[in-house]
Amino acid sequence: MNKILTLSILIFLSFLNFGNSSELKAQDKTEYEKNLNIASELYLEKKKIPKSILIKLVPENDSEFGAYYATTGPDHKMGETDFFYETTRLIFEKVTSEKIPQFYLPSLNLASYADGEYAEEFLEYLELIINSDKEKFCNSLSKIKHKNRNPIKYYSELNKCE
Repeated sequence: MNKILTLSILIFLSFLNFGNSSELKAQDKTEYEKNLNIASELYLEKKKIPKSILIKLVPENDSEFGAYYATTGPDHKMGETDFFYETTRLIFEKVTSEKIPQFYLPSLNLASYADGEYAEEFLEYLELIINSDKEKFCNSLSKIKHKNRNPIKYYSELNKCE
């Protein structure tokens, strides 16, 4: 009887933990979407997007990137704007033009999503970042989330990073 009660409690607790982790993931997504909405509103109002909001536009995962890229879709309120392209350009230029160190790793992480219609511009910025300091790029690889997929993987091999 004691074993059955213990087993029942363990099963119940495992469901509680599972539920909490799902709630945490949903909360993270909500925070990203909140930031995306703030940036979108500022953009539509033609106001400057603060660096603290801009840096949080860099997606942490494929789901967040999907939400970010969805702003180019015809059904999205930003679909008729260049929000995605202009904000990604702003993020990359914080490194390439303004040399703001806090944007270095986020820019590399953003560049790891280079694909499709925006790939060419992402790759141009990635090359600018790498060519400005190849050693820094190589030393940063361990901190890049998607270092094992192209284009980051390609450029790490091209530059003989170890």
